[in-house]
Amino acid sequence: MKQIILTTPEQLEEIVHKAVKNALPSEQETKPQKIPDNCCVEQALAFLSENGYKLSKSRLYKMTANKQLPFRYFGRRIVFSRTELLKWIDGQTTPSSNSDQTLLAIAESARKKSTNKTSK
Repeated sequence: MKQIILTTPEQLEEIVHKAVKNALPSEQETKPQKIPDNCCVEQALAFLSENGYKLSKSRLYKMTANKQLPFRYFGRRIVFSRTELLKWIDGQTTPSSNSDQTLLAIAESARKKSTNKTSK
């Protein structure tokens, strides 16, 4: 047997509001959290590792001392920019050589060797 529940319009509105609120994701779940651009040494190590450059902490400090890596000071602390680190990574990587260029270099080298042998 079905039960009939009597409610006031305000109670019904509150019940529906709670049900909808529970069914829909909250604002925190829908908005991706924005990661700040600046990061400390540990965060920079993790960021570089995620992007294929696994470094030790001492190596990172050596690279900053030799100014091989983009960084800034915030007081006495070293701070890195994620966008600058990505640009640095792009500058460190070299594209794989084109097979046509490789074949031309081999042919040119062979031609030089053959002309050197015939001139002797």
